[in-house]
Amino acid sequence: MRVVAVLHALSFLLQPILAGLFLSGQDSAIDSHATNAGIVVLLCLILTVLAFPAWRKDLVPRAAFTTSLSLLVAEGVQMYAGFAHLMWLHIPLGVVMMGGLATVMPLVMRPYKPAMAAGSAGAVVAFPGAEAGE
Repeated sequence: MRVVAVLHALSFLLQPILAGLFLSGQDSAIDSHATNAGIVVLLCLILTVLAFPAWRKDLVPRAAFTTSLSLLVAEGVQMYAGFAHLMWLHIPLGVVMMGGLATVMPLVMRPYKPAMAAGSAGAVVAFPGAEAGE
């Protein structure tokens, strides 16, 4: 899952570079931008599919799945907006999606230590300021 997340992030970060090349006069870069958009969405789909069982097995927090799913939906809208030439949506949505990428990467990359469930053996519930015998 981490490998897919890194590949997704690298492909995602390539998008504004390709857009900038197009805006700088390299007309062929728009085709690369469109092709890479499909790769970004595919990698996010794979990441989301992998995040679901990882979350259910308590290997990553639930937010790793929900954020990758939200990012997948946003990427679909982004791809539509790009092909429809809706730049008023395409550009700001790309900025928002960068925040989603910055949110999902630490969730996937950091070691995850799930909190012990309250009903599990050895669980202790502590109340602030409470001491033994109060």
